[in-house]
Amino acid sequence: MEKRGAICLVSGGVDSVTALYYVYHRIKPKDIKIIFCNYGQRTFEEEKYCITKISNLLNLEMKIIDISWLGEISTSLLTKKNLEIPETKFEDLFDAEKAKSRILRWWDPCRNAILILIALAHAESLDIRYNIKYDVYIGIRRETPVAMKDNTPEFIEIMNKLVDHATHYGGYKVYAPLITYDKDKVVRLGEELGIPWKYTYSCYRGGLGYKEVNGEKIPIHCGWCSNCRRRILAFKEANIKDPSIYLKLD
Repeated sequence: MEKRGAICLVSGGVDSVTALYYVYHRIKPKDIKIIFCNYGQRTFEEEKYCITKISNLLNLEMKIIDISWLGEISTSLLTKKNLEIPETKFEDLFDAEKAKSRILRWWDPCRNAILILIALAHAESLDIRYNIKYDVYIGIRRETPVAMKDNTPEFIEIMNKLVDHATHYGGYKVYAPLITYDKDKVVRLGEELGIPWKYTYSCYRGGLGYKEVNGEKIPIHCGWCSNCRRRILAFKEANIKDPSIYLKLD
């Protein structure tokens, strides 16, 4: 069977790092390359810090790609450092109507499609130059109770249909191995794979600095944004200790 390479899109969060570790330990491809994109996100420095730590631990090549123009055209709070990130209550995570109303707060135009196409372009380039097929892996999940359109199995299916039309040779695959997982299941898998959770960052706010713990810098999460709330809840439901530092826990 043909041994293929893997290009992993990693953002530094629980899901993308777990997907990376899954590829590394379970898929065991011929080669793994990490792509991390700077789309102007307010949490870029914390994410970069974590991904650098992870890539060094796994001894993997990491490439940072600047697509900050995306942040310039986005209305998402993820790219607007001057705007406050609103607090989300734990109970609101399960309210479908409130979840729908929050989507545009975090929506960057075509982001996941752009990320996948960036990784696909690298896969095709490597194939043309070295005659090695690389597949693309992304750590997105279908979030409940309401999923963003580009976090669904249907989206991945469509991106795979695009592959053969967008590339010369075709034959590359786009995988989202965690697409149907709940977040607590992701945490359990990540724990099984040995992820150092202190080097993952989920916060939407960012800019809160770092705390030194046992001689190591740990980035601080706010604890009140919707993504922090989901992270806290997932670790609690998985019954796994979260070593993250939170500014606010209640």
